[in-house]
Amino acid sequence: MQTRSRLVASTLVSLAVLSASPAFAEDPAEDPAAEFWAPERSFPRWIGLSVRGGYLMPGGRMDASEPPIYLYEVYKGLFSAILEPTLRLGSHVELGPWIQLSYVQMRLQCSATEECPGDNLRYGFQANYHWHTANRYSPWVGLSVGYEKTSFALPDVEATYSGLDLTLQAGFDRNLIGPFWAGLFLSGTAGRYGTLKLEGPSVSGEGSIRERTVHVWIGFGFRLRVAAPLVGDKR
Repeated sequence: MQTRSRLVASTLVSLAVLSASPAFAEDPAEDPAAEFWAPERSFPRWIGLSVRGGYLMPGGRMDASEPPIYLYEVYKGLFSAILEPTLRLGSHVELGPWIQLSYVQMRLQCSATEECPGDNLRYGFQANYHWHTANRYSPWVGLSVGYEKTSFALPDVEATYSGLDLTLQAGFDRNLIGPFWAGLFLSGTAGRYGTLKLEGPSVSGEGSIRERTVHVWIGFGFRLRVAAPLVGDKR
């Protein structure tokens, strides 16, 4: 009995000491989330670096020729990787260039058993706005202006379409540890090809497409990001 009483007394004394300790004081500066939102010294606060992996689905027409050439008749889709270095302005805005490299799934057949080869390259400049919450999630939306070059090769000619496009994108990131984040994204791109280049044994040349039509790429995927949390993000 005496041993049990001593144990209870020791426990009460320990609780009293912990309650009076500064580490447990109700001070906003000692918020449990404060450590997460403190500046991350292991990665520069003014830059970010992201890599995306995703899939893009085509839609719309490539030009206004007759008979029409639809984008989805040429391509099934794109497995894409996007590299995004960004400059961080304050706690919420990020600006920077991007480049997208893709593995092309072709729908166009050059023979009964062989798909025609194709390629796709996109690059441009983007601006994204981030919201930050104390639970380590960071939703974001963005606008991107890009330039696309897409091509396919038939048995006797290779065609390359190029032109400007505009992308609306949104997603969310979750902090994993320190400056490392991961999340998902959605994107919608609308563009118009302005130039057509043809190369082959019987034809060669490049010119502007007079009657342009709108095509689209709808994308989704995941993003890995390296960016230090900012004190000002906790809102």
